[in-house]
Parts: sequence; structure tokens; C-alpha cells
Amino acid sequence: MKQLVINNILVEIERKKIKNMYLKVLPTDQKVRISAPLRMPEDEIRRFVLSKYEWIIRQQRRMQERAENKELNYVSGEEVFYKGKKYTLKVIPVENNVGVTLLDDMLLLKVKPNSNIQMRARILNQWYKEYLMERIPELITKWEQIIDVKSSSFVIRDMKTRWGSCNIRTGKICINLRLAQKKPISLEYVVVHELVHLLEGSHNQVFKGYMDRFLPDWRTIKKELNY
Repeated sequence: MKQLVINNILVEIERKKIKNMYLKVLPTDQKVRISAPLRMPEDEIRRFVLSKYEWIIRQQRRMQERAENKELNYVSGEEVFYKGKKYTLKVIPVENNVGVTLLDDMLLLKVKPNSNIQMRARILNQWYKEYLMERIPELITKWEQIIDVKSSSFVIRDMKTRWGSCNIRTGKICINLRLAQKKPISLEYVVVHELVHLLEGSHNQVFKGYMDRFLPDWRTIKKELNY
């Protein structure tokens, strides 16, 4: 099966005795596969893929989002995400030193023998939280200076419907734990978003103007985050 890279998309091409081209995005790994007639020129295949580019990107993002939000059983072989990258989970029973280690494309979850789902989730989420606790203060310091605002504190919570929030009265910022699964730029966008609320409380044109000024690509980042 031949592979082509078309506009940064890796496409697998399978030649068949068919009259028309067919395109699908595989749900397991978001790969793009084209079934094409035996003698169809590659240039025509490229044009076809480019014509479907926006649709392909939407499908890949939605599939990744579903994978990220899928309820885990915390058993070996499942897919987990960290900083926007997909890892294969491997659960390792240990007597001491429970925790998380990355090894190539694997996430090693070291747990006590006979641990249940809740115990395993707690270990992984604590690891996510430690990453955020290290990264968020750096981002807040950086962007407070740029935006010229001052927050009072921040907390990390596992929220279901919001990536972040800001209490304008107290200056306290709340960040979603699940942002540890997303690309670092997504976390930075949410920090900027919440700090800008210290200038403008609503999502009106004034707020959007500030976002355009401080983070010009914010719409693209938001769109990718919410797919």
C-alpha cells in the first residue's frame, strides 16, 4: 500500500478494480485511506484529497476528541493522552513507588497490586496535575506582564463543560485538569483567555479585541481545542 504526504496529511493509497475514489478516516488511529482505481494518476488523487482537506481535519480532530474523552478502565492497551500526544497505557503492578513514566510511545502506570479503577485514575490524574502545577505559574507570570493584569491565585479542577473560569471579583482562575491531555498551546490559550477576563468580563467585541491583540491565533487554537 503506497503512502503519500499531501499538505501534511499522511495518506495510504490502496489500488482496486473500481471506477471511483473513496476516502475514509480510520477511527483507530485517524489515518486517511484512499481506495483508488488501478490506473488513476497520482495528481488526480492529490487534488481529490486537497478538495476534502477541511473535512479530513474535522474528522481527525473529532475522533481524537472522542478518544481523549472515552471513559478509561485503566487497563493495559488503552489509549491515553498527554500534551496532545497519544500513548498506549501499560499498567505495571508494584509494591512501592507508584506513579507514571513515559517510555517512547507508552505510558507506564505503576500501581499497587489489586488496585481498582479509582486508585489508578487518582495516580494518573495526580501526574497530570503535577505537570499543570509546574506549567501554569510560568504561563500566568508571562501573560500577566504582557496583558498588564494581576490574578490572585489559581486552582485545577476536573471540569466537564469548561476549560477554565475566572472570578473577576477575587481574581481567582480555575483551570481544567484535562488540559494536561491537550497540546501546550491549548493550555496557554486558556490561561490568556481567563486573564483577559480581568480586563473584560464578558465575551463581547471588547474581549475579542483584546484576544486579537494579545494572541492573534486564538480563534484557530480555540477551534482545534473544541473539536
